[in-house]
Amino acid sequence: MASVTADKKKFSGNFDLGLNFTKNTESTFQFNNMFLVKYKIGKSNFSLGNNISFISKTGEDDLLNKGTQDFKYVLDAKKLDANITLQHMYDISRSVKNRYTSGLGVSYNFKDEDNRKIGVGLSAIRENEIPLEGENILQNRMSSNFDLMIKLNKNVTVSTTNHYQPNIEKAGDFRWKTNITFRVNLSPYFLLSINSSFNYDSVPAEGIPETDYQLINSISYTF
Repeated sequence: MASVTADKKKFSGNFDLGLNFTKNTESTFQFNNMFLVKYKIGKSNFSLGNNISFISKTGEDDLLNKGTQDFKYVLDAKKLDANITLQHMYDISRSVKNRYTSGLGVSYNFKDEDNRKIGVGLSAIRENEIPLEGENILQNRMSSNFDLMIKLNKNVTVSTTNHYQPNIEKAGDFRWKTNITFRVNLSPYFLLSINSSFNYDSVPAEGIPETDYQLINSISYTF
């Protein structure tokens, strides 16, 4: 029994399913699915995530789809961590067919408690982007992040993640990403999740706006 309990604690994660429908001058239907699995052994932490969205608009035959798949390894050394990340991203709305990213970095945890977490990080990342039109783009960027989680009470948690990613080789070329999440406990295993994201790209593809927003309401199952 003891060994079974210990094995269960090594794995954790969540499965989110969201459906949004908006109707004003046009109708918009959005489906979102996120799946995250974490595995911890000793000081090593592994995580694998998948986040996909499908968006349908009135008068448009094609689905607007976007998604990311992430793998992350973290070596936990108390407050200072070292990490390796691999990511695949695609976003038709941003004219990105595929973007493959690898990164190596460190992070520092100012606070790591049950009701509050504060951390910053710095990484060097390498990108290989395949646009919908044109040639592949290879880029080297730095990525700095600020993460904050506050548990307002036993049932409500607010968290935010912010990334600033300048191009090392091209001045004025940078990206900013902000994600804010509210999670409300409905039961020991189910939560209501309200997730908003903001993306800014100073040098987008031709004809693509610099900013985009996304709001997703979903039910989350945790394990």
